Amino acid sequence: MTGAAFPAAPQFRAVPGQTGVVVHTRKLPIAFGIGARVRVDGFEVPHITWGANFVPVPPGTHMLTVETTQWGMGYGSNHASVQVFPGHTTEVHYSAPAQIYMKGALGAERQATPGVALSYVALAFCVLLVVAWIALAI
Repeated sequence: MTGAAFPAAPQFRAVPGQTGVVVHTRKLPIAFGIGARVRVDGFEVPHITWGANFVPVPPGTHMLTVETTQWGMGYGSNHASVQVFPGHTTEVHYSAPAQIYMKGALGAERQATPGVALSYVALAFCVLLVVAWIALAI
């Protein structure tokens, strides 16, 4: 039997620069009060903000875990094995999920927000209920 049992890890882009990883974190503009947490090889990286975050790491393969936090709880966790080369910066993109029970998107390019379609459907349903309630009240 040929072929891998597991899908291949995404090939992250390495550009010349400082040796390390740039984690681009992204959330929906209406998602207030949430933060991001990044771990490299199990160790938490301090001072992570939304946007580009440079994490200096030595060359080699590292396990990167990114998740969204709210009220001290983490959700939307996703991880990947990232190869870092000497004199290069590896770029990783993470998008926080729109629903807390979903996994965040992590990849080599900018990621779509997981669960955003479900959020829009739920919002439309709520607006429809309010309009129906107002129509019955009049």
